[in-house]
Amino acid sequence: MARKVTDGPIRNKERTKGRILEAVGKIIRSEGYKGLIVNRIGKASRLDNKLIYLYFGNVDKLVEMYVKSKDYWNNIPQELIDEVNANTILEKESVISIMEHQMDHIYNSEELQKILLWEISEESQLMREIADDREAFGETLFKKSKSTFRNTDVNFRATEALLIGGIYYLVLHARANGSTFCGLDINKDRDYKAIKQTFARLVDWTYAEAKKQQKKHEKEKAKK
Repeated sequence: MARKVTDGPIRNKERTKGRILEAVGKIIRSEGYKGLIVNRIGKASRLDNKLIYLYFGNVDKLVEMYVKSKDYWNNIPQELIDEVNANTILEKESVISIMEHQMDHIYNSEELQKILLWEISEESQLMREIADDREAFGETLFKKSKSTFRNTDVNFRATEALLIGGIYYLVLHARANGSTFCGLDINKDRDYKAIKQTFARLVDWTYAEAKKQQKKHEKEKAKK
């Protein structure tokens, strides 16, 4: 009986795809997105360039798959997703947990840091699609928050925009040059925790203010 072949770049499709995707990450870390050309990817993976086209169609589709796999929205723990889906409203605890995960994921992923820099530094159809996908996911969360902020002047979207934008910048600033920002260095555990505690407090205040305004609205409505 002929021996079954279980190895080799063609037979072992998933392993080969994994090596190619790892090569994309290696290039992003060392050279940035401008190094993502077929010859360099092939060289970094030590595989024939033809396999990139065989398994991914082209370099753009390969890069798209890699980038989406690294985006934080695609790496949220399942238990947190289940927690959000189980509730008809967006609880403040879920918001804080999502933001904590987001900050951790960006801080610990050099590839994602380079991807975010790519997103804000150069016009790219791929980066626009990634950003739009991220917005679509965020929209599902904002819809769950509508009742919490109804009949108030609290703009939850604006609050989140400032907090998430702050996370982006603080992480990129700290990881790129290691300098402080407003005297804080989030490469130090104490300051990293301080930022997390502060955005948790801001989310808490946002929800508390909305609740206070809704109570006031109900009282005024009852008087009429």
